[in-house]
Amino acid sequence: MQMMDIARFCNRFPNIDLTYDVLDSEIVRAGEDISLKVSLERDLQGRTEVGAVDAPRYPKSKEEGWWLVVGDTKTNQLLAIKRVTLQRKSRVKLDFTAPTEPGKKTYTLYFMCDSYLGCDQEYTFTVDVKEAAALEDDN
Repeated sequence: MQMMDIARFCNRFPNIDLTYDVLDSEIVRAGEDISLKVSLERDLQGRTEVGAVDAPRYPKSKEEGWWLVVGDTKTNQLLAIKRVTLQRKSRVKLDFTAPTEPGKKTYTLYFMCDSYLGCDQEYTFTVDVKEAAALEDDN
């Protein structure tokens, strides 16, 4: 019986590939929005749907909850957060504001699950923030 429980859990454990891209990364200016496009794809391993979490001691049926978070670890700031529903594939866009100071800024993208330990993912990316665009003077 125990071996069957272990096998069932292992077969249901999420295997998710994540790719991301900073849109227009070469022209990010201070104080403007940064857009991060995230693509998620789950390997269902022959299954047709995800179904409830394998949590026999949880008091009721539990669906997976996924979160995408962008943070700045140097300043401990949370810059963007979005809850994601994921069956097989999903594309998500996260927007956050570039700092007011130009220069290379390093951010961390977190992909976290509220149902399984050990399947969270973390990616570091850098954005080269340019000087803010000069304001047009009408004179």
